[in-house]
Amino acid sequence: ELLRGSDRQCIELMRMSREAYFRLCMHFRHKLWLHDSRYVSVEEKMAMFLTIIGHNERYVVIKRRFQHSSQTIHKYFHEVLAAMMTFAREMIVPSTFDPNPDIPGTHKSLRRIFKGAVGALDGTLVHAIIPASQQTVYRGRGKGKCYQNVLGICDFNMIFTFVYAGWEGVAHDSRVLTEVMAEPNNNFPFPPPGKYYLCDAAYTNTRGFMVPYRNVRYWLGDFRRRRAMTKEEKFNHAHAKLRNVIERAYGVLKTRFPILDKMAPYPFNVQRNVVIACFAVNNFIRKEKINDELFAQYEEPQMVTEQVGQEEEVEFATIGSHWGAGDIQFMSNMREEIAVQLIGNI
Repeated sequence: ELLRGSDRQCIELMRMSREAYFRLCMHFRHKLWLHDSRYVSVEEKMAMFLTIIGHNERYVVIKRRFQHSSQTIHKYFHEVLAAMMTFAREMIVPSTFDPNPDIPGTHKSLRRIFKGAVGALDGTLVHAIIPASQQTVYRGRGKGKCYQNVLGICDFNMIFTFVYAGWEGVAHDSRVLTEVMAEPNNNFPFPPPGKYYLCDAAYTNTRGFMVPYRNVRYWLGDFRRRRAMTKEEKFNHAHAKLRNVIERAYGVLKTRFPILDKMAPYPFNVQRNVVIACFAVNNFIRKEKINDELFAQYEEPQMVTEQVGQEEEVEFATIGSHWGAGDIQFMSNMREEIAVQLIGNI
């Protein structure tokens, strides 16, 4: 039905076009990550997996749809998920740190001014099901539900270049970054000298990480009624336009995979792996340059997504383990140079 049906049916069931689905299956076959079983093909295994993560469906619903036992659904869901972890290592790879503003993406003139910017970094909350005894540290900011905090970096083409999932929902974004960088096994992609990620005010303005001026208008919605006046406001507005790419990238991801807003009650390590699989599939669709209606929808550079937790807090103690006063001064000077350049360009 899926293989011969309409493209719309594929999009509705598996959250991607039929072309993307075929290419994904071919990729897993070619890499020998999945094989046809006696009664279940690679295509069917992948369809069951994508339907589960695309709609947060329980095995009993998939069992009726695909006419297999719950044990079979469970077995192949975990088989595909394990293969997805290998796939993720291939799909989520660090940026080449190429400063060329002609690489795909919007705001090319701004990217020439922010010539050291190699992408945007931010955290996002993903719904989690946690045992009652451990829920306190996973409770989201004032919402009562439990979340895992996911740290992501994306380039200006909305491709994620680093993802770290599994942190407690109450953890401050800045603390998550510090802890992830502190563990060498995480292979955090530090920008080379002169390069930096664009971050919001929850982070420290220091070497490798450029944040907006504090206590100055920042979010794109803030500039709709009154345009930027001072050099700090002009900098913040330009910074927000460029950093908005990660808000839109998260928007595509969460629209494609509603399971990220309402997770199924898997063991926590499985929930974490499901999140990483969602990032990997999303990256595959983007990297393969497949026409995709969700990416087309979120490609509009002025699109303002919901700002969750617009943090203007004093940053968590990110200073010390990685940066000294010289690193902070270095980035403050660079930020000031860009602000002056932006005023001169008006």
